[in-house]
Amino acid sequence: MKSIVFFEQYGSLGGGQQVLVELIRAATHCGYAATALIPPGTCARQCATAGATVGAIPPLLLRMGKKGVWDVLKLGAYACAVLLKHWPALRRADMLYVNGERLLPAALLASLLFRKQAIYHIHLDHAGFERLLFLLALQCRLTRFIAVPSRFIAQRLRRYSGRFEDPRVVTLENGLDARFAAISYTDVFSRRPLRHVGCISRVSPEKGQDALLPLARAFPEMTFHVFGDAGFADGAYYAGLRQTAPSNVRFHGWVENIPAQAKEFGLQICLAPSRCSEAAPLVPLQMVALSCLMIVRRVGAQTDIADELGLRTFDDDEDLPGIFRRLLTARPEMLADETRSSYERAMALYGHEVYKERLRAFFRRMWDNPEPGHA
Repeated sequence: MKSIVFFEQYGSLGGGQQVLVELIRAATHCGYAATALIPPGTCARQCATAGATVGAIPPLLLRMGKKGVWDVLKLGAYACAVLLKHWPALRRADMLYVNGERLLPAALLASLLFRKQAIYHIHLDHAGFERLLFLLALQCRLTRFIAVPSRFIAQRLRRYSGRFEDPRVVTLENGLDARFAAISYTDVFSRRPLRHVGCISRVSPEKGQDALLPLARAFPEMTFHVFGDAGFADGAYYAGLRQTAPSNVRFHGWVENIPAQAKEFGLQICLAPSRCSEAAPLVPLQMVALSCLMIVRRVGAQTDIADELGLRTFDDDEDLPGIFRRLLTARPEMLADETRSSYERAMALYGHEVYKERLRAFFRRMWDNPEPGHA
């Protein structure tokens, strides 16, 4: 049995970590013995449930945004500490799989030291320093693949450097995880008025939750539900939102069981107001699967998802009141037809069964040509 070691930088269960759990399930289905090196937390427990042996590593705290010399030194020291602590597992592994860029130096060092092939999975639209790390990994002959989550990110990387035209840079699109495997379409419009709007993501300025406040004031009959915790350095932003938001904005914190929460609060609309270039947004897929009418800002890969699924879009915050006025005067059966159509497209392109097979095909492909390519 071949073995694979996954590297993950966060123990909590965000979008990238849900992908990790599905990767582990696919790897074990394909006959791999999986080990996950990950900080303690909900994701670590999910990895164990998915079939991985879990090796605990400490979280690494770096400042957000541009990295300095101190961050680089911490990154190097952290890589050495992970390597020393998990030396036996890394030496025995047949493949290394990096699910977060902060563990890329540790995996690259292990790959070179033990002559192991490695895969590096990109989840975000990274800035210069992180792009340089992935470019460095691409120069290594032992790098089997660099997996990117969308055509948008593949294009961004190629514009950054022609070296990312390398055939080892492959697109591995996200999809719906096991929580959405058995969810059927439900008409949430025909039997009750349009009242409940959700916004689901980490709470930070670039995610755009402040766009909800003027909407809530303009539509006091509606309730706006914010699901998510503050970003790593955005506690003041979150506190400011809570202090200035009108009473029809409700803050629920982070929730793991989104299907249950959507049903409990009767969500009918979901708004994705992110201002940053989303690499591969999962929330639009998830909320369309939960029969919500999805409205997304046209940025990054959200634009592609919106076009594929027929979602409503906007460019500026000022566009939102007009969209909501039109929704409130629309016939319920029209909204039901619209959301059913989006649901069916999402399931055909990104449904859990489709996603499982995509990941399994990826793991089967790893050994089709075991010699890694050349930069």
